[in-house]
Amino acid sequence: FFQSRIMAGNGEGGGSGAVLDGSEVVFQTRIMNEHLICSLCMGYLREAMTVTECLHTFCKPCIVQHFVENLACPTCEVNLGPTPLEKVRVDRAMQNIVDKVFPHFAKEEAAAEKHLQREATEANQRRSQAASQESETKRKKVVNDLQAKKKTKVKETEKEGAAQKLCLSLFPREGGERPLPKLAKPHLRSSPEATIKQYKNYLSGKLSSESNVTVAAADIEMSCKGAIVRNEATLSEVWKEHWNTTEDLQLCYDAKPKD
Repeated sequence: FFQSRIMAGNGEGGGSGAVLDGSEVVFQTRIMNEHLICSLCMGYLREAMTVTECLHTFCKPCIVQHFVENLACPTCEVNLGPTPLEKVRVDRAMQNIVDKVFPHFAKEEAAAEKHLQREATEANQRRSQAASQESETKRKKVVNDLQAKKKTKVKETEKEGAAQKLCLSLFPREGGERPLPKLAKPHLRSSPEATIKQYKNYLSGKLSSESNVTVAAADIEMSCKGAIVRNEATLSEVWKEHWNTTEDLQLCYDAKPKD
């Protein structure tokens, strides 16, 4: 087959036609320019596409962009109808000629395309990493917000619980028939719903552990301002019925008199 060889400048001897040199056809590039150049971008054809109506050839990006606002061939202005892209076809033969005459263009284009693909891949990776980081940041923010809300709720609950606590003092009743020892820590904070019976059980255990005094809960008697309070009464009820002041509730205790 014949192999094209490009001659620089005006060629040997200044001739303008193709010369058969053994197995090679030697010609000047300017002879082929008008056939290999896209009239829209004035560069050598890339992704050559030919209009089937008039056989004029253009670069694919150029002709596609041209048809955005025009419906005619850019060279001869033949009308191609409302869908001009249907009147153009990929021209592999023409593109093969361009690639054989100017092989370095194809290599450069392939290298450029590879570079663009690499940049696009890296850009996608950066976007993906950024999206992942943003997603992780949002997730952490949601978790932190939930934890902060939980802590706030716990504190509010504790505060509400503390506000609902009742200050209480337990002292031995003076002048009782069977006095009992004083507690090491007589000042307490308690739920207003705690009952007198629960505190009799508390006193029984504390007196045994602190003073080695054994007394059954049923044998302990408790009073408020001299009035005996019933087992089922809550501290809140005792407060309302007997105490009713802003001071800490004070209860007295001693052992029931023996029959």
